[in-house]
Amino acid sequence: MEKVNYKDADMLAHQLEVFVRNHFNNAIEYNAVPFILAEIQKLPDDFFQFPLSNGILGTTIVDSAVTVTINSNIDNDSRRYFTYAHELCHVLLDTEYLRSNPGIDVQDDNGLPNASNYSRERRANRFAALSLLPDSVLNAVMMEGKTTKYIHEHQKVSYETLKYRIVDFAQSRFLLPRSLSMKLAEAFTGTDQNARTRASVSGLWNETEDAAISELSRERIIKKNKDLALGIVDPLILVDRERKKEIKERNRQYNREPKNVYDMDPEIGIHMLAEYIDDFDISDIEDADFEN
Repeated sequence: MEKVNYKDADMLAHQLEVFVRNHFNNAIEYNAVPFILAEIQKLPDDFFQFPLSNGILGTTIVDSAVTVTINSNIDNDSRRYFTYAHELCHVLLDTEYLRSNPGIDVQDDNGLPNASNYSRERRANRFAALSLLPDSVLNAVMMEGKTTKYIHEHQKVSYETLKYRIVDFAQSRFLLPRSLSMKLAEAFTGTDQNARTRASVSGLWNETEDAAISELSRERIIKKNKDLALGIVDPLILVDRERKKEIKERNRQYNREPKNVYDMDPEIGIHMLAEYIDDFDISDIEDADFEN
């Protein structure tokens, strides 16, 4: 598989972001769509909207001219805007490659890239996501506690793109593992999540720290941010962790052996018992042991 430089797309997306931001009073009003549409209509030699077949969203063809075609049958605005930005990346970065490799720029109706040119298609998808919802804008709307509906309507992104951007941001800025970042994004964008959960995810932005601005060590930042995220996606994990700490502290203070577990507070006694269950073989218990 061909390797491409994703930094080129990141740099171009940032340049577009700076230009767009100059037209708005603040980051939460950011809307790159009119500017992306203006560029994709201006830069190619030809630009069409046409009912493409086989579920293709858009394509860029380079021969004697650069021609961009967008499927006019796309009935979802956010998907159409994403396709504009995706094809704009090809015009900016891939025209020479496409000139010698015609017919490879294809997106299907799920926005999935053509397998034969996976890296360039993924790069175009990344450019589109970063252009529509840059880090600074995502950070601003989350800090302000904006809802998924607000972001969808004002930044003109799909819920899937928003989910992708949260995952990317949580990994790069909050240093969270991908699996936890995915759960965090799903907690915010999922249709079955309640308002309280979404508010908790937004609140995370006010509590987390990243290595670039914090005096804490990287390891402490990772642990702190991970605990904050776990408290949202699976609160019982942290509750259980705190109870285990309390149990260990009581053991240190009173020097109690495992056999005294039943003398302790019944609210945490079951957790105390769980700490020693690994050393216990239930097959050793006879029926008589349960008789009064």
